[in-house]
Amino acid sequence: MAAATGASYFMTQPWHLFVTWGLLTGIGSGAVANVLGAVIVNRWFVTNRGLVMGLLTASTATGTLIFMPGLAAIVQRGGWQPVVLIIAACCAVLVPLVYFLVPERPATIGLRAYGSEVDDVAAQPSGQNPFAAAITTLIEAARTRTFWYLFATFFICGFTTNGLVGTHLITFCGDYGIAQVQAASLLAVMGIFDLVGTTLSGWLTDRFDPRKLLFMYYGLRGLSLI
Repeated sequence: MAAATGASYFMTQPWHLFVTWGLLTGIGSGAVANVLGAVIVNRWFVTNRGLVMGLLTASTATGTLIFMPGLAAIVQRGGWQPVVLIIAACCAVLVPLVYFLVPERPATIGLRAYGSEVDDVAAQPSGQNPFAAAITTLIEAARTRTFWYLFATFFICGFTTNGLVGTHLITFCGDYGIAQVQAASLLAVMGIFDLVGTTLSGWLTDRFDPRKLLFMYYGLRGLSLI
């Protein structure tokens, strides 16, 4: 993420944007988003996993709330180039901090996973090529009906949230005469509701069937669109 974002500072052609932000930054952010959060939650928690996963997922909204108005103001005054350098620097600083300060597992520092009554035992490496393992697991999952239900619903959710609102809201506001900083502030306010809702959703997941909760969420979302 740091390298791809920093490289975008030198963009001069549209395909540079597609490669740096579309492909490389997409891979980097995908590798450290919900997938990494699920690994951390499963290693460090036995109870309250839903709540912790909700908090980790809500960090996206928190970042939007903290950074969006300020970065938008920088763009308005000095262009987009300083912003990509700031983002690249933030990503780069995290690498040594995580490497030196974040333990790999609870057992690394003599602890047990929260709520566990047995010592944490690290899984033995399979020795299989990681890319091949990911593809094999994807093929196996694709043979189940549940996978396609989740695929379809999450695709619609991601397309409308990130693909439409997250990407185009600020420019859409500009079409109606709303300044960039004000539009970014509106997006940040949405992050407040996302922060509360995602955290509460994680807490509810520890207490109720996640399938019923997901059905209720999508139902309410559909009603709101109508």
